[in-house]
Amino acid sequence: MPHRPAAFPDDEEERVLSLEHLGILDSAPEQNFDDVVRLATTLCDTPIALVSLVDRERQWFKACLGLDVRETHRDLAFCAHAILEPADVLVVEDALLDPRFQHSALVLGEPHIRFYAGAPIRSDAGHPLGTVCVIDTRPRTLSEPQRQALQALARQTAALLQLRLLERQREQDATVLLDELEQAQARHREAEESLRHARRVSSLGMLTASIAHDVNNLLQVLGSSLQMAQLRARRPADVERFAQTGLQAVEQGGKLIRQLLANVRQDGPELACIDISQHLEAAGDLLAGTLGNDISLSFDLTARGVGVMCDEVQLQAVVLNLLSNARDAMHGRGQVLIATHQEHLVGDEQLGDGNYLVLSVQDDGPGMSAELAAKIFDPFFTTKQAGKGTGLGLAQAREFANHTGGDVRVQTAPGVGTTMRLYLRILGRISVVDRAG
Repeated sequence: MPHRPAAFPDDEEERVLSLEHLGILDSAPEQNFDDVVRLATTLCDTPIALVSLVDRERQWFKACLGLDVRETHRDLAFCAHAILEPADVLVVEDALLDPRFQHSALVLGEPHIRFYAGAPIRSDAGHPLGTVCVIDTRPRTLSEPQRQALQALARQTAALLQLRLLERQREQDATVLLDELEQAQARHREAEESLRHARRVSSLGMLTASIAHDVNNLLQVLGSSLQMAQLRARRPADVERFAQTGLQAVEQGGKLIRQLLANVRQDGPELACIDISQHLEAAGDLLAGTLGNDISLSFDLTARGVGVMCDEVQLQAVVLNLLSNARDAMHGRGQVLIATHQEHLVGDEQLGDGNYLVLSVQDDGPGMSAELAAKIFDPFFTTKQAGKGTGLGLAQAREFANHTGGDVRVQTAPGVGTTMRLYLRILGRISVVDRAG
């Protein structure tokens, strides 16, 4: 008589879907399930124990002790019969005497099953997924405590399956969250990069506007020099001097353009330790040309032989801006003094203790109120007509002084003129050889 496979449970489709939902089929061995079969063999005193899961066409062993195979065809499976009675333990005391199994290849051949006991593993919804079963190669019986122990192990295995599913879902959720976090971080990095780009563009726009203003000042110097050269064409010495001033203006304009390009390339300013007084003295004609013919410029450069770490182009641009502001405030008539001296500060509220070179630009113009003086260093603040100024000159002056470790201070009042003082941190003394180089 041929072997008769077990029938399918009434809930077969739902049962298989529940099993597949667990995602456990064909997974690697796990210690928790291996412990279950080891306990089963100990409690029931059998050589073989399985955690068997009944798939559509096979039974697959999540844990196996005493057998060298991981699965068999469902038609041969004792467990396929056990899941038909999910509330009880299927006990086969002697398979050779049971019509359901006596012709099975697993009974007549390896592993020569004679005794079988299987407790169904049920899902949360009650679907039988497989069994915790014990097998022996000789007939025997199962005591009531052993029956209860198998049922307890089946319940524990069901709990392990659910726990494994929850852990798997948590891992998947964690993976999703990690992906979302990485995406959020990527968006954050993109936003930061966009912000940096926007700031760079904004900074570049400010720099461009400022340099455009500085170049315009130089063009005024150049224009004035050329006009004076034309008026005094018969006096070669004057022509040469005005032409030289014009050439200085052109050279300074070129330096400003190169500075703009350096900022575009992000090279940064070219810092050097320079003698401020010596530099101002050398640029005297250029500075005077900024003021025009009706404003006299004088110098009192007493701070000599000391070095300040700064960019020469920025220094000259700052001084030119201070002079152009004085010129515009004085409406083309008056006196301006450029002076340098040293100060040693201790306990200053804004500046650190140490030696400073103070570069001052003093005019005898109308001065400013305290309310106006409090705003003049704000970027884009200007009292000039639209198109006449950027409002960046004094902000740049403060930034320049800050980069040296100093600051800018203003002394002014209505009717008494204005003095701008740049406190520039002294790096050290400069020798004659250094100045000559």
